[in-house]
Amino acid sequence: MHLLQCLGFVVILSTCDVSSSELTDYNDGLTLKDIVLEMQNAIEHQNVRIKYLETSLSLTENRLLLEQKKSKQHIEALERRLSKMQNDLKDCQRIDQSQQSVDSFSENERLLIPIPTPSPATTITEVAFFAYMSQPLTNPSGEHILKFDVLKLNVGNAYHPHTGVFNPPTSGIYVMAWSLRSRITERHSTELVVNSDVYSSMYSYSHNNDDQHNTGIVVVHANKGDDIYVRIKMDKHVGDIWSDAYGRSTFAGWKIY
Repeated sequence: MHLLQCLGFVVILSTCDVSSSELTDYNDGLTLKDIVLEMQNAIEHQNVRIKYLETSLSLTENRLLLEQKKSKQHIEALERRLSKMQNDLKDCQRIDQSQQSVDSFSENERLLIPIPTPSPATTITEVAFFAYMSQPLTNPSGEHILKFDVLKLNVGNAYHPHTGVFNPPTSGIYVMAWSLRSRITERHSTELVVNSDVYSSMYSYSHNNDDQHNTGIVVVHANKGDDIYVRIKMDKHVGDIWSDAYGRSTFAGWKIY
């Protein structure tokens, strides 16, 4: 109120052409104009201070709002974690109850539960043999079954050296191989026979006074008990079939599966 009165008084004085020298404060020795200037400076200082305080208040309010938002998000995250932990706890309790129910069976009740009998494992019988002629075969005739009488391997005991016949102990896929040695213009056509079926054949011919060693290999599907053997072809046989320490005539077979 005093400030407004002073300002009004200043306005009145400014409208009047009064000399500053005539307006003197007899107490402090200051002119009224000086007092007005001091008051104006104080007012400007207060305005600056007020603006600073308003700015600080606005920043504080913004910080409070941001912290409030962060706190809300943190609370929501904690609530979600708590809810998940509660659900996990319920699951664990259900599992524990189920386990207790299983454990609650008496020994007699356990005996009533049928125990499945495992199926026997399917095994594949191993079959393999290897044999050779102990000496040369002199001038064999047509359809003569070759006997490889020296048995070196006979897994499954399916080859019979006294007859020259191989009888598969189980059905499956077999590899059969035979080799013959001929000398000096001797020639022979041999056949691999499965029962009465000629499965394959091989022609051996020696010329220019050289030894000849030929091998036939076939893959057959044989049934259990089939007769498999090597024989001389009816119309192609001249001379001997050789087998000695320098070169053997052989017969072999093995099961693949």
